Amino acid sequence: MRNEVVKHHNDLNSMIMRKWTSEEMNFFFSVLSKAREHGTTRLYFDTYDLKELSNFSKKHNQRWEDTMENVARKVTQLNYVEKTDYKIRAMTLFNWFEVDLKDKTVEIELSNNFEYILNRLSANFTTYELAEFTAIRSTYAKTMYRLLKQWRTIGKKEFKIEEFKVLLDMPKYYGPSEIDRAIIKPTLQELSPFFKNLKVKKIKRNTRGNPVTGYLFTWQPEHTEPWLENKYDEQPQNNTPTFDDKFTEWLIRYDVVSSNDQELVEQFKLEVYPLYQQIADRSTLDNVAKHISYVAHKKYTHPVGYFKKAAKEYLDRFI
Repeated sequence: MRNEVVKHHNDLNSMIMRKWTSEEMNFFFSVLSKAREHGTTRLYFDTYDLKELSNFSKKHNQRWEDTMENVARKVTQLNYVEKTDYKIRAMTLFNWFEVDLKDKTVEIELSNNFEYILNRLSANFTTYELAEFTAIRSTYAKTMYRLLKQWRTIGKKEFKIEEFKVLLDMPKYYGPSEIDRAIIKPTLQELSPFFKNLKVKKIKRNTRGNPVTGYLFTWQPEHTEPWLENKYDEQPQNNTPTFDDKFTEWLIRYDVVSSNDQELVEQFKLEVYPLYQQIADRSTLDNVAKHISYVAHKKYTHPVGYFKKAAKEYLDRFI
């Protein structure tokens, strides 16, 4: 599995996903890992690629189709509720979620209101490796993994008992013994490889019977690079228009890429489009179109590398 990273706003951790199976969670967060930083652009995924990302056996096609159908149904029920002192706002995650079982593709489009959950990140975000998440089997442990990763550099997090029950959507009748058996033990067993020295302490009230009032999770804090202010904000912030759709249109027109080859288009977006954007900013958009037309008639084997090199050389004229 590739070293994919899942990164999303902390608000997503408050969404209840207890009724999702482990495989459905793997698929859902695999999609999120690929969709981040693409705005509300409609995205296409190859099913086999998602199977690899979500650690799903390629042999079980029928179970995969069942999983995809269940995810599609559950996505429509997945809502986020934002509450302030004066307002309550509910919003859905996707405008569009389509699984083509014949062509083995997945097509998604984020809703405008919910875009910030993935694409407008500030210091208030959760990040973790997808390979770790998909290796966890218990759905309770998966939820705890996401919740604790939010505090990965702090090394501790206390949950009040009522908050704990809501976040994990556990049955109302669960008492301390059921919580120990179904949640605490699987969490310690499955998450210890990812959180060094992970421990759980019951917080008890000093009254008759010593009732459990919460749980304190502690572990060795992660060390990360210094935080850079606005590191994940949209760039630039000067309202300069971007022309990704135009770049794609021209690449397709001159037979550089196919409209069906989304993977190649995404590679261009990551490696070449930023150069085209600089050319457009420093000269004109028409110059980008002429440049693409000129380079498209050359002979090349690796289009992304060739067009990237050509764009760098062309950009030098305007610096």
